[in-house]
Amino acid sequence: MKQKTLQQKAKAFDIEEHIVDMDISYRGGTLKVNVSELFPNVDEPIMGAYQNYLGGGLAGYIVGAAMFHPDDLPDESHREAFHILRDRIKRYFYEANQGGGDEYMVANNSYKANQSLPASYPGL
Repeated sequence: MKQKTLQQKAKAFDIEEHIVDMDISYRGGTLKVNVSELFPNVDEPIMGAYQNYLGGGLAGYIVGAAMFHPDDLPDESHREAFHILRDRIKRYFYEANQGGGDEYMVANNSYKANQSLPASYPGL
């Protein structure tokens, strides 16, 4: 039997089973996922996503984040898996939050439209 590639494992990774913390509301929030199964040699193997509320019923775009930098991974295969998983985590956040924002935004916002919105960064 052929062994799965790291990219295939990232595509099949069960995000819900590995959630460490999830605090999501119409005003955005955070999602943290333990990814040590895919990246066992990383000191802090946490990836996630966050979304900030921009005001006026509008939530910003969903930002993918990690406690480690993909450039610190050992090779291109690991970096590709990182990017695949980061995008999947962002989509998971979007689906859990139905896009965020007020009722109009939830009803009229797609993932693609959400990703074209601005983001507000805490402390900036």
